[in-house]
Amino acid sequence: MAWWPRKGGLTPFWSRRLMAEEWALIAHYFGQPRHPDWSRMRLHLRRLGDTRRALSFNGGFLSMPSHCFEGFDPRQALRIDQPLIAGWLAHEAFHHWQRLQGRAVTREALRLQWRFWRYGVNPYAYTASACAADLLAQFQQAQVEQQAQMWQDAVMADIAWRQAAPG
Repeated sequence: MAWWPRKGGLTPFWSRRLMAEEWALIAHYFGQPRHPDWSRMRLHLRRLGDTRRALSFNGGFLSMPSHCFEGFDPRQALRIDQPLIAGWLAHEAFHHWQRLQGRAVTREALRLQWRFWRYGVNPYAYTASACAADLLAQFQQAQVEQQAQMWQDAVMADIAWRQAAPG
């Protein structure tokens, strides 16, 4: 675990590797990507900007709000039993995967977020469909945030369904 202690807490550069159960969740939904930089993902405590949301940057930098961690302690495991938190992890890991495929995720996302702020165009919105072929076609045409949101929604629904399933 890499972190720099300071008086009063951790610095904004605190980070840690993903724990076994977090990697297990990632492997369940992503398989075992072959790119050598896939395993570079590290969790960071989100301290800047909207600290209620997760975000990611180049190099596998996944930044999560404190409430995502057991006991609000980023040295503890993510609460991946919570569909929203598991979905956020999948969303940000998906952005890492997109970057490894050559997408300029940060640049595209900044442009999309600016359009949201300026014109109210929600970068995460997509049209849900019960038809798998339609959903796949929409996914293939989607921009970076829509794709990650679709992945997040699928993970959240799967976890919620598993929790609700008897036995």
